[in-house]
Amino acid sequence: MARLRRLVLERLMRYYRFLSESTGRKSPKTVTSAQIAEALDLDPTQVRKDFGAIGLLGMGRVGFDRCEVCRSIRVVMGFDQEYQAVVIGVGNLGAALMTYSGFDSYGLRIVAAFDNDRRVIGRRIAGYTVQSTRSLTPFIKRHTIRLAILTTPVEVSQKVTDRLVAAGIQAIWNFTPTHLVVPPSVFVRNEHISLGLSVLAYHLKVDRAEE
Repeated sequence: MARLRRLVLERLMRYYRFLSESTGRKSPKTVTSAQIAEALDLDPTQVRKDFGAIGLLGMGRVGFDRCEVCRSIRVVMGFDQEYQAVVIGVGNLGAALMTYSGFDSYGLRIVAAFDNDRRVIGRRIAGYTVQSTRSLTPFIKRHTIRLAILTTPVEVSQKVTDRLVAAGIQAIWNFTPTHLVVPPSVFVRNEHISLGLSVLAYHLKVDRAEE
């Protein structure tokens, strides 16, 4: 299977959440591309193309088997495998991510947390003892960790990133509001809270102007 584009992956996740959340005793076993498209404000043709990209074919007028779609997306996304991750920066956001139980559904398991603040080191959060960043590199190499969740202050984020790359990290989930410089072999997913806030603020401004 060819590498899927980011937009396709994002739409697949929307399909997965919709079908997972709407599946119940009263839900029909099948769903059509038109039903999915209407619920998610998409074009039915786009839904069928996305499903075709992962090898899913509909059954005439019947549509797609809900469970089969969810299973296929889980396999394509890698949710059927376990990915161990470490958190670097255990402030309010880092601690909140550590206590979130929903990651299990996507194969993600946080196995350790690190910080350089003496007031935080040694604390127990979500069953884990926060370790000093001095032991970060040995831990990553010893446990062959490939994913890091970064929630450090901006001023140290690039320095920590350099250490992560040198230790063998292949993907970084970046929650810091800064651009990280990494080699092409390392994938970075940025989660800029300020971007989401700006979109919300814009819509509030527009709605207010139209009142």
